[in-house]
Amino acid sequence: MKKLPVQKGFNPTEIIFACTTLCNLRCAHCFVNRLPTKLNAGDAKKLILSCKKNPDSQIDKIGFSGGEPFLALDFMTETIKFARKNDFMFDQIMTNGDWWKTESDLRETLQKICNAGYDGKIGVSYDNFHAQKYERIRTFCKTVNEIFGEEILTIQAVADPLLDEENSEKLEAELNALSEDFSADIFILPQTFQGDDERGWQSKKWFKEDFCEGPGQILFVHPTGDIAPCCGFANENSALFIGKITDGFEKIMENAKESKMVQACFCDGLLKHAKKLEKSGKKMPENGRTDDICTFCGWLCNNL
Repeated sequence: MKKLPVQKGFNPTEIIFACTTLCNLRCAHCFVNRLPTKLNAGDAKKLILSCKKNPDSQIDKIGFSGGEPFLALDFMTETIKFARKNDFMFDQIMTNGDWWKTESDLRETLQKICNAGYDGKIGVSYDNFHAQKYERIRTFCKTVNEIFGEEILTIQAVADPLLDEENSEKLEAELNALSEDFSADIFILPQTFQGDDERGWQSKKWFKEDFCEGPGQILFVHPTGDIAPCCGFANENSALFIGKITDGFEKIMENAKESKMVQACFCDGLLKHAKKLEKSGKKMPENGRTDDICTFCGWLCNNL
């Protein structure tokens, strides 16, 4: 089957609410600020409603991220109920799966999400960076399957190039066991570095252009209420902000049309900018290239 060409332009189809910056873990690869900030469910419902009422909106899915979203349970349950009532679908809740204190607490919390009407995926981050105890993640996955049924789990692991062979093999075995025992899809992701981090600039070739189809086409609502056009690792840079949660769909999209970074990511293509800057003699970190589109995006935010 012939693959369709990537469509240029910013046409979001989903809202991801990063419910809170609060998190029970402190992972070395995470860029999220640690201020005790949470979103307001009333603001979230108004944004959802503005998307539903606008004839130009293609947004029909809702997802949740963080911080750790289960530390903002009231926000999630209220937003899920409202989204379900207004015929929105759900993408996934992205969690570290290690936020609960007791199994009773875990079961009660997951049941509240289920009772609110959530029927999307539950994604678990499990890798060397998160350093959870394997048995606790197994308990989390087992409880998810008992409450929601099978084929709801996905496991995401960020590859650690510094992990020794023994521990790498151990992690691989654990991921495979989680996949087999709990019908979970496994996704191994490369570690992404911030734009000015020299570790992200060691490649001999540039990233592949996809007009940010991978992490993009999303309204990513930060816990501060700031909205970015993607869920990529550069989205905390203010150069990518296109509005606030209180702005409404129409104003957010008007802001996006005026954004230089949105134009660069979704219309021009970031690869075009990379090659143009390289040809002009612009110095980049390590005088090198990056094969990670998010690393380049983070750098361009400060250099466009």
